[in-house]
Amino acid sequence: MRLSPRAATRSRTSAVVSAALTAALLSACIPDNVALPSGTEHLPSSQVTAAPGSDFCPVAVPQSWQDAVRDGRLPREPGERWVPLTPAPDGRSAFATVQRDGLPALLVKQERNGDRRIVATMPDLFTFPLLGDFDGRWLVYARTDLRRAAPHGGGGAEIFAWDAQTGGEPRQVTGAVQGARPFHLHDGKLAVTRVVDQYRTELALHDLAAGTAHRVAIGRVSAVGFRGADLLWHDWSKRRLNTFRPSGNLVSQHGAFLGRVEAPDMTTDGRTMAWISPGDGEVNVWRSGWNGPVRVLSAALSTPVPASGGPSVPPDAVPPAGGPVSRVARPAVVGDLVVFKYNLGWYVADLRTGSYARLTADHAGAAVSGPALLMDSDDSSVPAERHAYSLLLLDRLPPLPACP
Repeated sequence: MRLSPRAATRSRTSAVVSAALTAALLSACIPDNVALPSGTEHLPSSQVTAAPGSDFCPVAVPQSWQDAVRDGRLPREPGERWVPLTPAPDGRSAFATVQRDGLPALLVKQERNGDRRIVATMPDLFTFPLLGDFDGRWLVYARTDLRRAAPHGGGGAEIFAWDAQTGGEPRQVTGAVQGARPFHLHDGKLAVTRVVDQYRTELALHDLAAGTAHRVAIGRVSAVGFRGADLLWHDWSKRRLNTFRPSGNLVSQHGAFLGRVEAPDMTTDGRTMAWISPGDGEVNVWRSGWNGPVRVLSAALSTPVPASGGPSVPPDAVPPAGGPVSRVARPAVVGDLVVFKYNLGWYVADLRTGSYARLTADHAGAAVSGPALLMDSDDSSVPAERHAYSLLLLDRLPPLPACP
């Protein structure tokens, strides 16, 4: 396969970044005196003993996965628009917004059997939850409205939290925040990023139970994520990977250049880290014991067509630079699986097989919490009232097919 000069440059840059990042992660992610990261005593099971090769191949979604999607369909009442927000990590329930014509949206917690609990009612027809996360007790969601997103609007969203243990009304945690992923949640701790100006982003850590907040950093912050109870972020101006620990100690290690204006997503389940390289549109994965990061997918490389009968793949091998479809975004790690959004659809990559599959059509929704996946496999051509949403546990599914 021949690469264009631009793609070749990206490939060389990625190799340099990968080597430097590996050293930083090895230092920052593994404490000196224990084999496992702190706060991750119960790591997800893994069958991977060696790093897979880079540039995974596309494969068809196996029948067992299709059966799980069918069997995991959540019941809905006829005529309502049901929009998924986030699953519960135990896979027993999910949060969603429910709306009928002429009425504001309801934020509900729905069980698999159809039972519902209303969490909040949106104040008007223009307001809705944009994205959310649930750690088993705390639901955190970003709320915005269409008027703010309209031309000449200020954009942004407010962050709300709801305690499933005590109930009551959700409370606002922060004011206007911006970005594709303005918060990360772990075990009652909430990391929130807020754009201060063109060159500075503030990172704050909230203790939801205590109702307290601590400003961790302000500057050119990117690549925010949790490793167990430790909060990680990258300061690209200083090229340092920082770890803020529950004790209040701050550990900094020299890290790779992860990004400038664009702040890439980084996520971990305690064993595996996945992140998005800014600009290049790449999904990268690393775990302890590997010689270096593995590139799962790159928008700069030609994407082969999967076997007959498989899901469709992005039609354009090199999406338009800077456009929304050139993005690889929102990675989530579940054991040996990595779920991510590429172009307009959602995909899953399997570290056991070095392959990936397309889970949804374009413009469909997906969200991950722990091993649970909440997804809508339909595209935007299907009327909202007819969309089907499924809830399944990824750690109970067999591996994807191996590459041909």
